[in-house]
Amino acid sequence: MWDIYLEKKKENNDKMYLFKSGRFYYFLGEDADIANKELLLKKTKFSKETDKCGFPENSFETYSKFLKTLKLDFEVVLNNNDQVLSDIKSLDLNKISGTNAIQKLKEYQAILER
Repeated sequence: MWDIYLEKKKENNDKMYLFKSGRFYYFLGEDADIANKELLLKKTKFSKETDKCGFPENSFETYSKFLKTLKLDFEVVLNNNDQVLSDIKSLDLNKISGTNAIQKLKEYQAILER
């Protein structure tokens, strides 16, 4: 997560990155400092390099409204498992061909092997 955060910050340092991990969303690094100050989320140690702060997934709507109200630009970053689950949920099984379904399964396999 930390490496992805650093890559994302190089791309756009002005945006906050909210990582979905299991049943929680987390801010890291400078974003955790901002979330701590603006959203009053408690910071804890994530690693030797940085802190984190976050909230449970059932509070996402509430916190995303606060972020938008505060005009804080943010992007949700899904872990591989959550990315695959999100994509599967969005598939219309009545409209996908067998060939496309097999291709999707291969894509999911590649994502999960990373």
